[in-house]
Amino acid sequence: MNSKMKSRIVIGAAVALSLALAACGPKKASISASMTEFKYEPESWTVPAGAEVTLTLTNNGSVEHEWLLLDAGVTIVPPFDEEAVTDSILVDQDVAAGASATVVFTAPTTPGNYEVVCGVAGHIEGGMTGTLIVQ
Repeated sequence: MNSKMKSRIVIGAAVALSLALAACGPKKASISASMTEFKYEPESWTVPAGAEVTLTLTNNGSVEHEWLLLDAGVTIVPPFDEEAVTDSILVDQDVAAGASATVVFTAPTTPGNYEVVCGVAGHIEGGMTGTLIVQ
């Protein structure tokens, strides 16, 4: 095997290794939600397990809303009692009426469906719930 052929093999291997390492980099996802009385639009979001998630929230409603992500298996039965689920809250972002907010968080590493609710009094009862699907 001549040196020119060896160089091509080495370069090809280096390119393949670089591509493989790039694919193993940190997972990132961007999701967004519009909030109004009394719903999220969309009502569900899908992200990779363990991804760094950038969540952009826009409150198009006339009152404050909240995007509250609960741990796996936790569901809310109205009326909402934040103190009862404090240890199960993964993300809690309030957004004033007419405002926007961005929050970055790490998605759960366990695939599944995670409940999202608005913890403002009466909003869960009004149907303001959603689902974060972790794959």
